[in-house]
Amino acid sequence: MQFKQLVSVSLLLFESSRACLHDHIRAPQMRDVEDALRKRDVPVPVKTTIRNVRVFDGYTIGKPQTVIIDGEYITDSDDNVERTIDAGNRIMIPGLIDAHTHVQSVEGLENMTSYGVTTIFNMACPSYDLCNSLKSNPGLASLFTSMIPALAPSGGNAKLNPVPPELLLSPGEDPKFLVDYSFGNGSNYFKIVGAADGPTQDQHNEIVKYAHSLGHFVVNHAPSVAPYARAVSARTDVLQHIPDDGVLPLSLVKLIKEYGLAATPTVEIFRRAYTIQPEIGQFLRGNNTANASYEHVIKNVKQLHAAGVPILAGTDSVGNTIPIIYFPFGESLHQEMANFVDFGMTPAEALRAATIVPATVHRLNDRGAIRPGMRADLILLNSNPLVNIANTRDIARVWVGGVEYLNVAKPTKA
Repeated sequence: MQFKQLVSVSLLLFESSRACLHDHIRAPQMRDVEDALRKRDVPVPVKTTIRNVRVFDGYTIGKPQTVIIDGEYITDSDDNVERTIDAGNRIMIPGLIDAHTHVQSVEGLENMTSYGVTTIFNMACPSYDLCNSLKSNPGLASLFTSMIPALAPSGGNAKLNPVPPELLLSPGEDPKFLVDYSFGNGSNYFKIVGAADGPTQDQHNEIVKYAHSLGHFVVNHAPSVAPYARAVSARTDVLQHIPDDGVLPLSLVKLIKEYGLAATPTVEIFRRAYTIQPEIGQFLRGNNTANASYEHVIKNVKQLHAAGVPILAGTDSVGNTIPIIYFPFGESLHQEMANFVDFGMTPAEALRAATIVPATVHRLNDRGAIRPGMRADLILLNSNPLVNIANTRDIARVWVGGVEYLNVAKPTKA
């Protein structure tokens, strides 16, 4: 059995959001996705040699070498090569990974791919059939998703999501049924909405324990200090967002490191809310702005970085899903890397936060690096991103699973 009702997505899962804006969400339609997929003209992949290319190895950019694409993967065999490309000493980096976004359409996948984002972690799903249809399409970013999250019936977030009452977690209720239901309907991981009025600490703990016993990982929506602490106490694998309502205690930061947890701070949504798109802040918190500041965001990310906590690049982008808020797919991930550099990361660290780090944290051992045996998710750049992280936007070519994506985004300024 699959749950076919639409589940509100995107920014609506933020604590203290206002329910009236729920009416402005565009509900994606399965027929639109099917039509868009049918109309795609996917190039036929051929074994390709790319010569004179300088490869980013996660730390430095090497001397000119050859990269060979065979099917979906990189190989070291040059037998039966059908196509040769001279990269002209350009730089190659792994395809980028957006570790927190909300894609609901083929257009969203195309926008992501045009900016070299070749793997997406979707943080909510409007319908099982729709999200499953977006997961694996040749030549487009591959999508991994959570389905129905853990929500409490009395919470504001539950009011924003038309989830059947039987799929909401009441206090004291065993959450295993919801975990089973979610993974039984195609979830790649499980999400807890850890708002103040969300699932209890005991339910947090049981969800993480049970999901781990099934071999899955758990992420937690935690945009404030108190939910962050609950998520850490439960040993949630990946903490989503970063508190803007206060500074994380150093003792909590040490526990995050000690427990081996990771964080996807989604700085870009906060940067936009506090600097260039105040309507986002109004949408997220309404008038509940006590103690909230961008300075807290900066301080908290710096603390996690200084402590050696794995930090993943994710955006919370929604594209044009919400008419009153445009938050672009793809381009925003490049800005997230720039945000990390502004906060003290090196360009190489920022690149790792969008490649090998999220691949490792999310247990995707076939991507995030360029070497034989890895997926041919590749970006050819005209400019050196270690000199200026903004050069990740200067894209010459993109390959996804060995298929070249021809309509790459034009360079944009940071």
